[in-house]
Amino acid sequence: MLKRSPVAVFLAVALHLLIVFFLIFGMEWELFPQQEKPPVEVVQAHAVDMEKLRRVEAEEKAKVREKKEQQAKKQKQAEEKKRLAALEKKRKADAEAKRKADAKQKAVAEDKRKAEVKRKAEAKRKAEEKRKADAIAKKKAEEKRKAEAEAKRKAEAKRQAELAAKREAAARAERERALQDQLAAEQNARETDRYVAVIRQQIERKWLRPAQTGEQLSCVVQVRLIPGGDVVPGGVSIVKSSGNAAFDRSVEAAVYKAAPLQVPSGGLFESFRNLRLNFKPSK
Repeated sequence: MLKRSPVAVFLAVALHLLIVFFLIFGMEWELFPQQEKPPVEVVQAHAVDMEKLRRVEAEEKAKVREKKEQQAKKQKQAEEKKRLAALEKKRKADAEAKRKADAKQKAVAEDKRKAEVKRKAEAKRKAEEKRKADAIAKKKAEEKRKAEAEAKRKAEAKRQAELAAKREAAARAERERALQDQLAAEQNARETDRYVAVIRQQIERKWLRPAQTGEQLSCVVQVRLIPGGDVVPGGVSIVKSSGNAAFDRSVEAAVYKAAPLQVPSGGLFESFRNLRLNFKPSK
């Protein structure tokens, strides 16, 4: 304030000192009045000076009040400016923070997008690889199935061929066996017929025709034999009578007399174990 208005400060200080001086020494003047000056003039001068001092003091107070108001206004303006600056700074800081947050959010979203694109690409790649692997596996499985089917078909064909060969061999063997059996049967039949003829001759040689019997008589006699040709006791019976009891008895007696009969050995004897013979003498 001294730097801004030194004259005003000086005048204010002088005015205050003058007022103090009058207040202190005013009474003394009244105690020791000067006779040279008329009282009216002193009072009038004093009143003039006091009015001037009050006016100067009022002006100084007004100036001081104005300066305070200006200072308060400047301080308020400075505070408002500071507040606005702080608000602007905060707004800029908030804007920067929002920009950074938006940028971070965009970066996160971009990272997510890239990760999703990468994941989808990886999933697509894996799906394609799986599809190819499945196609290859399916192709191999189809080839294996075809190979197994072909192997099975060949095995079945081989089995059928083997069965056919076996059946053919069995049929051939059966034919050969049948032929052998037939030949054996024919041989056995021939042998049987031969033995039967010999046995019939043996019996006829031992047979004595009963008196008064016709030459056309015949009967069927059953003879139970044992290996070697011996007749089982009681083993001779007439299964088909000639109608003549004497003829039938003579045949039975001739069988016993002819024993042992000539029979084959081995398996062929079985057909002679229970021999049925049609006895019809030739004479």
